[in-house]
Amino acid sequence: MVRVVVLFLILLISCGGPSVKAPQPTVMGDSLRNSVVMENEPISCDSMVAKLVQSSNAIALAHFGKQLIKSRIAAITSDKATIKLYVINDISETPAEERLVEHAVGWLEFYRQTAKLLDITNDPEKPEVLHYDKTILEAYDLFKMCSTELAAKPGAHAEMPDIMLADEIRFNGKLKRFFTMDEFAKVFGKPDSIKLLKDEAPCMTIFDTEAPDDQYLYKSGSRFETSKDKVAVDEFWFLDENFITYKGIRIDAGTTMDDMQRLFPTAVKGRLGMDKEGKLWVIQLQEDENGSSDGHIKIFFKNGRVYFMHWWFPC
Repeated sequence: MVRVVVLFLILLISCGGPSVKAPQPTVMGDSLRNSVVMENEPISCDSMVAKLVQSSNAIALAHFGKQLIKSRIAAITSDKATIKLYVINDISETPAEERLVEHAVGWLEFYRQTAKLLDITNDPEKPEVLHYDKTILEAYDLFKMCSTELAAKPGAHAEMPDIMLADEIRFNGKLKRFFTMDEFAKVFGKPDSIKLLKDEAPCMTIFDTEAPDDQYLYKSGSRFETSKDKVAVDEFWFLDENFITYKGIRIDAGTTMDDMQRLFPTAVKGRLGMDKEGKLWVIQLQEDENGSSDGHIKIFFKNGRVYFMHWWFPC
């Protein structure tokens, strides 16, 4: 009887149905997970700019770290976006009172046509071309999105960049930006020194002729570019009683930051901070009404007063 029971049990076990394995959880790959996250994230101008900056090798990121750096569009035209990099500091003297202020620590420029991202923090005349993740902008038009969002923000129109039109400037109250060699002699006298452009090797020139006899004229710190009989102001220093008038208003070495704020409130309010040597305040002015130019005018201040001005253009 015992043998029969044992045989029955053996037969029962051997004839059992097929085993059923528990279903295994699906493992999502990194690329798929990232794509799902991207689809679920709200896309905005600020988030795109932040991703662009964080993926780059901007100078400020190395100094302050990615976690501290914040960014936003400071100005935008149809072809160029100026990006402000900043940190938030608490300047309150007591723990109970929080006083947060922004401190600009870097400036970038992004160009629509070339997709170049430039770091102009240390030297706007010699910007550093940055690397960044170009896939960030593949699905979205940063310029279209940011222009739309900025225009929709309350008070956005009041923060449009200030403009300084060259046609409204008179150097020493007499000359526009472009004039002749005879006019230079009448207003400024004899140059202190002369150098050939080919020896100075600037990355950009005003007349763009590359003629071997094009020159720089230097007078009281100011620099003028020449091409045959034509002269143009490149950099103008408010030394030796030299001055300009803008729309009839005199600007000279005695003009203060407060005086300039009445003329260019947005530029002074959003001044770039100190120059690369950490000694001079800088403001930036758009040089045309429609923002089509990639260049701009920089005005530098020393001890709170106007020091010199310079036409800047990217290389």
